[in-house]
Amino acid sequence: MDEDTVRRQADAHGRATVEGDLRSAGSDLTQDALTAAGAVMKKMPTSLSSSAIESVASEGDEYVVLIRYSGEDGDAVVESRWAERDGRPKIVDLKVV
Repeated sequence: MDEDTVRRQADAHGRATVEGDLRSAGSDLTQDALTAAGAVMKKMPTSLSSSAIESVASEGDEYVVLIRYSGEDGDAVVESRWAERDGRPKIVDLKVV
């Protein structure tokens, strides 16, 4: 797992979230991250219109990705921690920052 791979996966995840493709977006989350996703979604803007990767930083075996989501009533930045699971990058934790 390298930064480019994580960035591509995180970008695809952000687009899927904006498009409302929760099946695709949800496939990027581990079970622990799925548990946290409900609280994150409640803090997200309504009627999402875009997502943008703000940063990707390596922290040991994980990558921390900041994605800014914009919508009808503002924006929110989600911090997600990505680690290799089942042979590909997956979100192991996420929160609104």
